[in-house]
Amino acid sequence: MSEIILETRDLTYLYGKDTPFQKTAVDGVSVSIRRGEFLGVIGHTGSGKSTLIQQFNGLLRPASGQVLLDGKDIWDEPRRIRAVRFRVGMVFQYPEHQLFEETVRQDISFGPRNMELSEEEIAKRVASAAEFTGLKPELLDKSPFELSGGEKRRAAIAGVIAMDPDVLVLDEPTAGLDPQGRDQLLDQIVAYHRRRNNTVILVSHSMEDIARVADRALVMNSGKAVMLDRIDRVFSRRAELESIGLRVPQITKIMSLLREKGYPVNASVLTVDQALDDLVPLLRKRGCIR
Repeated sequence: MSEIILETRDLTYLYGKDTPFQKTAVDGVSVSIRRGEFLGVIGHTGSGKSTLIQQFNGLLRPASGQVLLDGKDIWDEPRRIRAVRFRVGMVFQYPEHQLFEETVRQDISFGPRNMELSEEEIAKRVASAAEFTGLKPELLDKSPFELSGGEKRRAAIAGVIAMDPDVLVLDEPTAGLDPQGRDQLLDQIVAYHRRRNNTVILVSHSMEDIARVADRALVMNSGKAVMLDRIDRVFSRRAELESIGLRVPQITKIMSLLREKGYPVNASVLTVDQALDDLVPLLRKRGCIR
């Protein structure tokens, strides 16, 4: 069994607690996240995704329940919550809004400097994080506000990566990017995960993106965790997902419909390449292609 690095137990969060406007945003969520896995988090707007992940490093404090990092409740010693945030790095939606220093280099080095690392180690981490995210060296001494939208996004993510967190949490990191920019950023996140072998948690509205990069998926609905399983198993439950306002990747839906019509295909494929592996032999057998 894989080692658990991050766990929630009966986690609940309330907005407007003890007011007439009190609302339960996260409702009794218990999940276990494995060391080294790539976890996708999906759910419609208002399902509790962002509120859940902001409790992973103590940005929000739960009304009840626990968040455990390496088996220890992160709120056992509130004065140490800063150290937790170095270990569980958070990249928000539109992370370029996190940029504030005079140069890109200073922005990326902000986290490592607050970790009180040596200047030599800080320089190494800045260079490594810039390389991971595809930032050219000549951009490091520019103002972050001179960068393009995609470059700002990479600079903000590099600032979190430079802290070398055990868990990297990204909330809709590709929001607002064009298809090419989205694919490039996802490829860089995947490459980072493979090289570092740390835990990555990606929140996304794109089922295709989650299917492409994640090992498992956590599905949120009305503040509750309604599914947590391997990607193929989650997307094989098409009817259940559609009943809560989600959809499976288009290619998965097509293969599922073919299966329902009696064609001997795998209904749980996630990518076009996987579908072709099924369809080409079938079409050849029927004489449709050579």
